[in-house]
Amino acid sequence: MLRTAKGLLGFCLLLVLGPVWQALGQGSDTDAAGRTPQEMSDRIDALLERGLLEQGWPAAELCGDAEFLRRAHLDLTGQPPTASQVVSFCEKGGGAEQRRELIDRLLASPRSANHLAATWTGWLLPEAGETPGTPGNEGLQGWLRSRFAENLRYDRLVSDLLVASGSPQSGPTAFFVALEGKPEKIAARTARVFLGLQLDCAECHDHPFDRWSQRDFWGFAAYFARLSIGEGMAMRPDAEVADVAAGEVRLPGEDEVVPPRPLVATGLSEVAFGSRRQQLALWLTAPENPFVARAAVNRAWALLFGRGLIEPVDDMRNLELASHPELLRELADYFAASGYDLRELLAVLANTQAYQRSGLHPSGIPPADSYAVMPAKPLTAAQMTASLASVARQALGEDNSAAQQALQQQLGTLRGDGNEAKLGVVAALVTLHGAAFDAVCRTQSSRLLKALDAPHLDSRQQFRWLFLATLNREPSPAEEQAFSQHLLATSHDDPQGDWRSDLLWALLNSTEFAMTP
Repeated sequence: MLRTAKGLLGFCLLLVLGPVWQALGQGSDTDAAGRTPQEMSDRIDALLERGLLEQGWPAAELCGDAEFLRRAHLDLTGQPPTASQVVSFCEKGGGAEQRRELIDRLLASPRSANHLAATWTGWLLPEAGETPGTPGNEGLQGWLRSRFAENLRYDRLVSDLLVASGSPQSGPTAFFVALEGKPEKIAARTARVFLGLQLDCAECHDHPFDRWSQRDFWGFAAYFARLSIGEGMAMRPDAEVADVAAGEVRLPGEDEVVPPRPLVATGLSEVAFGSRRQQLALWLTAPENPFVARAAVNRAWALLFGRGLIEPVDDMRNLELASHPELLRELADYFAASGYDLRELLAVLANTQAYQRSGLHPSGIPPADSYAVMPAKPLTAAQMTASLASVARQALGEDNSAAQQALQQQLGTLRGDGNEAKLGVVAALVTLHGAAFDAVCRTQSSRLLKALDAPHLDSRQQFRWLFLATLNREPSPAEEQAFSQHLLATSHDDPQGDWRSDLLWALLNSTEFAMTP
């Protein structure tokens, strides 16, 4: 008992001292550690501009206020702005300071914490994105939500998750239960999400494209060999995750036991006290370990720009594979030096000119990895569901309702790696003919259409508010002209205003509604 207590005491001391050692031991060939957030944003733009000059593509102009507002809301909170928020933001006249204040306000909001929690849950448990509300998944997402809300430093979040014990109903251990408590499955997912490495390619043989050997994989898996979820408890929400005294892994088809072994040597590689998972957590967050910071930065970049600096985001086997290696290296150094502050990292990225550029280029379509324009990103299923709910809350119920979860599950995966649209036949039918979309558009059931019956709104104003409520922008002059020529011309044959229902259906099923600009 005394020996165990000493081990836990030592582990706790290292968790406290770890951030200090990180700051003292962070070696870097750049001066990223000394930059302010705005200086880092400017540095990102300078490095991207260097690449644009080499490729011969000038950067596009900055996007308009309405376009930026929709983009920032969807990317940082997972939900679109309201029509009134669009009008208010655009009336203020824009400007860098107004956009900076918006970014800070969104990142500090509960919706941002919820969005980040859902995103990381989807990465940790990919099936959770298609089955929201599954018992256990809610425990993990709720735990992540509270950590993102307090802006817990990212390396500490990773450590806390990997050493967690107890029921998945109230904490993060759904991660281990969903993977059946199997060391090889947990190791593979941990490496992909937190290290950006497809280590599982070395499970049965040495990695064909990377330096990792089969022993590296099983040495990493050995850190989870003494984790128990209870006999016969795999995939059950009442499983109880705990560390046990015995458990080993062996090379497939052999009797040889493979001991725990870190992927790279650090000052904490030889720590022998505490549980194996605690030893792993200390190695992962050691200052000499570059993987966690690089993987987090690459995923944050992909979250805002639709694609990582390295694609796929979980295959960062070589830094030189990045579209901008120097940028990735400096940004990872900055992230580590900032105390693994994820909220600050997202603000730094969102305050760049690259993030605020228009999605259109006057000279054509530049390469996707040039960042000369901001490419439109397909909405995720969660963003699509939230967007529909914002148009007509009464059709789907309040946030996290069973109806919204069912719709999100029906839509499935809408965005793949590298910003690839994944809209399938089923998802298309859900949007075009689904009950939720139909209820939003029907005059009898749509709260939005009923609100437009207000006596002070004429047909042109109703037309305007339909655009603001769905696409979060004013209608263009060409759209207004088409409205005048076609819709108003037939208004005498449409005394009930059914054109509004038809237009709303068309806007909700438009490509623009399904994209983040």
